[in-house]
Amino acid sequence: MNQLLEKAFVAAAKLPQDSQTRLAQLILQEIANQQSTNLKKPRMLSPVTKGSNYTDTSINHDVVLAESLYNHKISHSQA
Repeated sequence: MNQLLEKAFVAAAKLPQDSQTRLAQLILQEIANQQSTNLKKPRMLSPVTKGSNYTDTSINHDVVLAESLYNHKISHSQA
């Protein structure tokens, strides 16, 4: 714990009990807000350098995936 936070806790300990409770609730709420904000940040994705050469992958992605798996399986079984 850094010195400023320690100083804040010492000062808070001198407050009446109901003020300490409200302060603790505010602190915990702020921490929860920061954590939920951090979780919602989008991850940066990098584009692939080589595509599949299919122009309709987003429409027929299951077919493209099945063909790719099939072709991969055939090429390994022939090797």
